[in-house]
Amino acid sequence: MSDHDAPEGFDGEATVTVDGGPPRAVRATLGARFDPLAGHVIWTGRLAADLPLRTDLVLTTPHGSAPAETTERDPWGNTRITGRGRPPFPVELLDGDGEGVARG
Repeated sequence: MSDHDAPEGFDGEATVTVDGGPPRAVRATLGARFDPLAGHVIWTGRLAADLPLRTDLVLTTPHGSAPAETTERDPWGNTRITGRGRPPFPVELLDGDGEGVARG
């Protein structure tokens, strides 16, 4: 497996904002990888929060912000999300050395 096949990610405290409401603290576990069929980096993850499904939100980590959509609930009550655009955390494939800052 090459270095670019291994998923990169973020696991920690984040905030989520839904429909311009107040930011809400959540625990986020996120991953990003290059999808050769899509031709770009995709990112997904789960939030330790009960959020309405098919809802647009803005997820903010210490590295940046990005839009996402809630997609489903897992058996443990977490909400799965699919990101849109650049991930809100460093990704070596996009940032070079992995130390860059994602821009939202």
